[in-house]
Amino acid sequence: MTISINGENINYTLEDEQNAGDILKGISSWLEESGKLISGLEINRESLLLGEKKWKSIPIGLIDNITIEALSLREGRVRQLETARDFFILLETAIKTGDEESLKELYEGFSDLKGILPHLLNEGPHPTILPHLEKAFENGFTSTDGVSAAEAVQMAAVLESRRRETDSPESEARSAAKALAEIAENLDDVAVQLQTGQDKTAMGTIIHLTEILQMFMRSLSWLNGSDAVEKIMNDMNRIFSELEEALKAGDTVLIGDLLEYEIKPRLIELPSGMNFSGGNGL
Repeated sequence: MTISINGENINYTLEDEQNAGDILKGISSWLEESGKLISGLEINRESLLLGEKKWKSIPIGLIDNITIEALSLREGRVRQLETARDFFILLETAIKTGDEESLKELYEGFSDLKGILPHLLNEGPHPTILPHLEKAFENGFTSTDGVSAAEAVQMAAVLESRRRETDSPESEARSAAKALAEIAENLDDVAVQLQTGQDKTAMGTIIHLTEILQMFMRSLSWLNGSDAVEKIMNDMNRIFSELEEALKAGDTVLIGDLLEYEIKPRLIELPSGMNFSGGNGL
């Protein structure tokens, strides 16, 4: 039996494996130790879907060769995001053209997609996008519902944004840092707004600030770790956790102080402190 990964034959010693499923389980565990995952599979030169069960029972004696495609976790995530994005692009087209057959097929696949969306969206402990999406599509996909088409467009855009964060984390982190610094210039005004009853205006800025910060943090998480990266992430997590607690308590004085004296100087200095080295850290 010949086993190859990304075009290179490997030496794999069989032990108690009885079938293809046993072999792939062992190889998958071995790849995970080096930060990779299986993304494509051929057995006896036949392409197979990883989610299928029938190939797993193929006895070892009937296998001549196994060809595996392996990707890094980051590459795998990019592919998942592209697939999810394309799903919603197809959904938008099917809704707008009234293609009932395509709508039925897409709806059947939606339950599987929902299972991985929390992982792909990476919203943290307080998700908003997925609950909103479930409500928007609670009556299924329909060509008579214009709102659903708009939701499909929005989801495709969100997933494309996540794809860019994953595929080009360095440039996306730089862009987010620049945006945060620009927002920070007006945080004195937000503190005043909170003190003068302009809560709605102030909260709009705070929400926008936290959205950009989350984009920044997600991008950083895909860069190889360094002490500088970890320090920035820990510092941001700490100060914004304090802000979250102040918001929950409705303490406008503390919120204003945090924005003006803690968050503003950090964000203004952020772009100049971005010292990437080959995409491996800050």
